[in-house]
Amino acid sequence: MTQQYTFGKASDHYKKRLFVSTGQEFMEVKARIIEPYSPPAPVNKLKETQILNAPSNFEHRGIASYKCHLRLLFDNKDDFAEYMLWSGWTHKFYDEKGSIYLGAAESIKPTAVEASRRYIVEIDLSLIKKDAYDKKHINEFQDLDNVTGDGHWSKNDIIEMADLGLISVISRDGQPVLYFRPNDYITRAEFVTFLNRTRRLMEQIIRE
Repeated sequence: MTQQYTFGKASDHYKKRLFVSTGQEFMEVKARIIEPYSPPAPVNKLKETQILNAPSNFEHRGIASYKCHLRLLFDNKDDFAEYMLWSGWTHKFYDEKGSIYLGAAESIKPTAVEASRRYIVEIDLSLIKKDAYDKKHINEFQDLDNVTGDGHWSKNDIIEMADLGLISVISRDGQPVLYFRPNDYITRAEFVTFLNRTRRLMEQIIRE
């Protein structure tokens, strides 16, 4: 277990940031969210939505129960063109409270700002609220299955804790952690790190 801040500090949580899927990962949209801004709000009329073009580590079929209107200001043509290339794909949005939403654009209205090289995109999103979808099954530890194919007795618990972000699945240099070492002793540093991650998870749950 590395000393990795899985959730970051409480003040570092994503707020009012938009990401769009490129088919393999979520790319942050390089634009400022400006007024008028309408935060995700529940809608009275529900409809079924199917997220089909999300990254391979996420699959969802559920109810779209939130609407959100964003006004995005792009400072240059390249950032604008890059977003428009992927704008029809799955969006991920963190609102001002840090809550996570996933969905698709219902309408996109791009306009160029006169006498400048800036662009404004007004977008209406149809969203579902999702808390930990992009942490699911990021990596599978190779030492949880033995040669006979039988899993370690704690395999399911370990995977569940990894999905919650309480166990590191990548190291400091960004490489995946291949071995969990389930039968090794835990160090004092690892124990403190685990307690700190648990505290941050509780703070996130309470805040949302």
